[in-house]
Amino acid sequence: MKFAISKKYLLQALNTVSRAVSAKNPRAILTGIKIELNPNGLFLTGSDSDITIHTKVPYSVGEENIITSFEHGVVVISSKYITDIVRKLEGEIINFQTTDGNAVKITDTISDFSLNSMNSRDYPAIDLGLGGEDLPKVVLPTSVLNEIISQTSYAASEKETRPILTGVNFKADGNQLICVATDSYRLARKIVSIEEAAQFDVTVPARTLNEVAKVAEDELGVVIKVSDKKVNFQFKNTIVSTRVINGSYPDTSKLIPSSYEYKLDTIAQSFLTRVERASLLSLDKNNVVKLSMFREGVTLSAKTQEVGSAVEIVNDFRYEGDRLDISFAAKFVQDAIKALGCEEISFLFNGDSKPVIIRNEKDPSCVQLVLPVRTY
Repeated sequence: MKFAISKKYLLQALNTVSRAVSAKNPRAILTGIKIELNPNGLFLTGSDSDITIHTKVPYSVGEENIITSFEHGVVVISSKYITDIVRKLEGEIINFQTTDGNAVKITDTISDFSLNSMNSRDYPAIDLGLGGEDLPKVVLPTSVLNEIISQTSYAASEKETRPILTGVNFKADGNQLICVATDSYRLARKIVSIEEAAQFDVTVPARTLNEVAKVAEDELGVVIKVSDKKVNFQFKNTIVSTRVINGSYPDTSKLIPSSYEYKLDTIAQSFLTRVERASLLSLDKNNVVKLSMFREGVTLSAKTQEVGSAVEIVNDFRYEGDRLDISFAAKFVQDAIKALGCEEISFLFNGDSKPVIIRNEKDPSCVQLVLPVRTY
């Protein structure tokens, strides 16, 4: 196996697939990247069994030759070393060649590296086809996919005590795709319209979705194909395949109220700044802050007997309802506001012990929910 390749394209492919590789994987073969050159192009695969990323580098793009002087073959090389070496080489063209035994030579006009390879026959067979065209699928612009991920995945649980809550639930119901994440203290829901009706209900690990978002940065569209055990995110030259989390996702549809008794409209960035300052004195790990609202004024406050107290006045607001005092974890509200990514936000309340709804009035497709904290 040998080829000469543009460094730019090879490094991009290595960076993409290495996101699925763990240096601590107990299976040594999965600490490597599988590199295969065949008549259709150069294919790189990285996997940790839960997530697999498979990408293609074509022989040419337009009139630009990317791969030249080639002989077909396959090899598996340590992800850490091959990626670091290619990143630091100075030449624009990199030469790649297997030698006698299990060595791979990687050279440019200045540097000459020889790396030990692994037996490619030990690399697990990975089915990226999901068994046919009759499986349910959704086609989305990558901008919409990235919105889904950024507005939901942060709310998934980081604790493995309830594995199902470590993922984002994707539920297609006709021409709607409903995406929900919750750790039981907060909830994020995003609803998008899809052109082709579909029916499925799967939960994808939030960690995987964050890697999908990185792959999607330079892409225009994505096809999401779903089976009982896997979900494939298919881009132009890259496929990200992930296992789904076993189990039924809890029904969260009734947690979001359809009406409210109190409403606060304010400026997102200004409110964020005040929450951050008010929470500085809190010793609680969630930095509990109290929000006090009445028609004449709105304040944020925190009080700790060991440290002191802080009060922040919210100047830009519009409030509807009687006086209401409610406490919440500052971090959860900050995360929700950042996920909405808008200039103006609305808080909806039904009392001091009921869930707090945070939303962008101009974009009803996304809803953030935070449970209040009882203080005595």
